[in-house]
Amino acid sequence: MERPDLAQKAINLAEKRLSVDRWPEYYDTRNGRFIGKQSRLLQTWTIAGFLTSKLLLQYPEKASLLFWEEDFELLESCACMLSKAARKKCSRFAARAQILV
Repeated sequence: MERPDLAQKAINLAEKRLSVDRWPEYYDTRNGRFIGKQSRLLQTWTIAGFLTSKLLLQYPEKASLLFWEEDFELLESCACMLSKAARKKCSRFAARAQILV
């Protein structure tokens, strides 16, 4: 999103907290101040996500490796099969509109 300063701030905060908190699965509350009640510790994907974030900030051009055109084709197929109007041909736009982020 062309905000490397904001990304660096988030990574610095994560770097201070994650290892002390033993790499939890997630944090609770609106501000993320507490480790989640059901959160598991020492989670590999937490560590992997942190390391990936650091590397993407250092090498932003590598972000293109996280996306393939085939992903949208697969998403379009799945979204169309799950929609109520499955008989109608779905558009790529309709498939994207059903993505929850």
